[in-house]
Amino acid sequence: MKRILSPTRVALAATLGVAGIGFLAGARAGEVYPSRPVKIVVPYTPGTSPDTFSRLLSEKLAARLGQSVVVENKPGASAAIGTAYVAKAAPDGYTIMMSLNTHVVTPASRKTPYDPIKDFAPIGQIASGQLAVLTHPAIPAKTFPEFVAYLKKMGEDASYSSPGLGSTTHLFTLVLQDMLGTKMRHIPANGMGPAAMDVMQNSSTMLIGSVEASRANIASGKLKVLAQTGRMRSRLLPDVPSVAESGYPDYDLTIWVGMYAPAGTPRSIVQRLHDEVGAIMDTPQMRETVLEKGYDVVLTSPEAFGELNRREFARWKDVVARHGLQNE
Repeated sequence: MKRILSPTRVALAATLGVAGIGFLAGARAGEVYPSRPVKIVVPYTPGTSPDTFSRLLSEKLAARLGQSVVVENKPGASAAIGTAYVAKAAPDGYTIMMSLNTHVVTPASRKTPYDPIKDFAPIGQIASGQLAVLTHPAIPAKTFPEFVAYLKKMGEDASYSSPGLGSTTHLFTLVLQDMLGTKMRHIPANGMGPAAMDVMQNSSTMLIGSVEASRANIASGKLKVLAQTGRMRSRLLPDVPSVAESGYPDYDLTIWVGMYAPAGTPRSIVQRLHDEVGAIMDTPQMRETVLEKGYDVVLTSPEAFGELNRREFARWKDVVARHGLQNE
């Protein structure tokens, strides 16, 4: 005999069925991540620090996750192309990103198809790198204070190079100028290599460049290093003082490297990725490898990294506005 359920029982069965399906789906989602390969998008060219760190991490991360981890470069438009790609990706933990300060610097000076804060779930910072104040060996200054005196004497005849308008090192130099009370001409170049060449040819007075990328030219005498930009000295240049040590204690700027997921990625997945990456980075071998690249391992929580992004985005928007660099 066919059994007929009352309307009340039908409604109850339907409710329980939906709840059961939701419960099982939620349980499966929590149990199986990751069930397929994870992709780390690098919005820079191969050989850059985010690319190098991603490739150093990928094999070890794959072993810990039990799934392959692939690295995909999507460079262009000051990292905006790859960053926009990740912002629009499904928030499921299978597309994540390794990026630099550029993540908040680029949107501070130009319109981007993403919001660096609202469209991402920070996973955590993994490293911090020093930059160096570089000049030509013929410049008559042996210390940073002597260099400041030289810049003030030269006035607008002094100049500085950068990889381009609105770039990280361009903005770092503007902050330095504001503190020093100097006014130099900006010579934007098409990349860091040409910018360094301008200084090596003595056609530009100074450049703020990465310690690791500058080491060979410093050792060969093509560039002279006068100070480091972060408060703490890099172990690669232990005898070179920081700008802060040289009389400007408020100057403390470094390059940081961190990981992001698309906004809306479940907190459990963000925490899993944070924990696994942190465990890999926090080993003597990885710390030494990162140091060779001019960086120190710096591990922060997703919350702390999110706060760093918010604070830095506001800071660079202010610098850009004060110097009239919007939309350049």
